[in-house]
Amino acid sequence: MKNAISLFVYGTLRKEVAHPMHRILERYGIFQGTGTVRGKLYDLGRYPGAIASDEDSDRIVGELYRLEPADRALSRLDDYEGRQFQRREISVFLEDQTTITAWAYLYTGPIGRCRRITCGDYVAFLNRA
Repeated sequence: MKNAISLFVYGTLRKEVAHPMHRILERYGIFQGTGTVRGKLYDLGRYPGAIASDEDSDRIVGELYRLEPADRALSRLDDYEGRQFQRREISVFLEDQTTITAWAYLYTGPIGRCRRITCGDYVAFLNRA
């Protein structure tokens, strides 16, 4: 595995959420900025789930981190995310209009009756609740 990779986070790992697992990003990551990805965001209860979308209007807001060393951080994050999430490479659209490829954990479970977070921003959603 590469020594350093980029990771896009949109939910409980974002710094504003203040979840204990954010410590992994503080320890192994360097904050690169905020951006968006194409996708739909759903409220799964205690955390959100993102599903990829081809629609340009479907956007999810998040943070981009550079992880070094990637192996240790990803091992812990893979355990945290569990079987319902799969790490995939996606395109991240940054505020400075550049696009990069980064890893993100996308939800693979059923969305059934889950409520869609239409604003695409988990932090804004939490602040409204």
